[in-house]
Amino acid sequence: MYSRRFSTLPAIGVLTLIYFIAGKLGLKLAFLYASASPVWPPAGIALAALLLLGYRVWPAIFLGAFLVNVTTAGNIATSLAIAAGNTLEGVCGAWLVNRFAGGTRAFDRAHDVFEFALIVAFACLISPTLGATSLAINGFANWTNYSVIWATWWLGDLSGALILAPLLILWGINPRRRLDPSRDLEVGILLVLIVSLSEIVFGGWLSISALNYPIAFILGPVIVWTAFRLSQRETVTGIFLISVIAIWGTLHGSGPFVRSSANQSLLTLESFNVLMTITAMALAAAMAERRRAEAAIEHRRAGHAGDGRGAIGRVKSFTRDDPPQCRVGKPAHRRSTRSHADRERQIGIEI
Repeated sequence: MYSRRFSTLPAIGVLTLIYFIAGKLGLKLAFLYASASPVWPPAGIALAALLLLGYRVWPAIFLGAFLVNVTTAGNIATSLAIAAGNTLEGVCGAWLVNRFAGGTRAFDRAHDVFEFALIVAFACLISPTLGATSLAINGFANWTNYSVIWATWWLGDLSGALILAPLLILWGINPRRRLDPSRDLEVGILLVLIVSLSEIVFGGWLSISALNYPIAFILGPVIVWTAFRLSQRETVTGIFLISVIAIWGTLHGSGPFVRSSANQSLLTLESFNVLMTITAMALAAAMAERRRAEAAIEHRRAGHAGDGRGAIGRVKSFTRDDPPQCRVGKPAHRRSTRSHADRERQIGIEI
């Protein structure tokens, strides 16, 4: 649907650059192994690009992933294997989403949101399996650390795809936003609340954040409010802001998910972010379904009311335009009697 807006070669060039920059930023958080990060935005970028622009941009994912890894760790063989895994993961995920979850409309219904999450979780098995295995076979990673590297890789891809892909897709299919003063005011209030509460939980604004108390639950009401009152796009934008602030705060030792190592802290945090995203998006989609159903009912009622008024108008027009003897309320037997008597006189019969 959206793949014809951009020509292929410029789209591939721009996407390669974006993927490379996002990959380099993601690998700055790779504390366990240089090629395995618990935060991996390129997975979401790849999935969103393939759904929005079509499968024709897959070379950008392959080239971007290869450049990221060949300049980081391993050799050309491992970089090619990792690039192939990242590309297959994105293409497989996009095909399955198009086939079973409605493509770019996957966030319109709660059922499709859960299908999208399951598909992404399945597709994200491809890249860590190929990547971690190629690194271990070529001696760049220890087999004793294989399971930990694989789990870190998988969760990083999963969180990146579930958090970033919906954000890019929902803003990509409808980048324009209609101005509505009352709604915009509510959006502004919710954004302020989201940022403020996120800073309280993860930013170290209060001493309770630095003490790592489990206070992440205070974000629940504002997330539910956003999902109930606003659209899926505003909901996923709020989730993205929370995730960014949470990652920054956790790396600086604040928040309820700080553990003994940075990698463990990010794994715990990303697990929370994934569950929060799925729940919020499903709730927002369910509310959107309800609003569409209510609008359809109102439209049907308005249509029935219009049909009723039209029928009454036709009856009034009929009674106004007809001659007096044919109007509603006149005895029909008199008309039939006179017509019968006239016929009898015409044939010479006396009554």
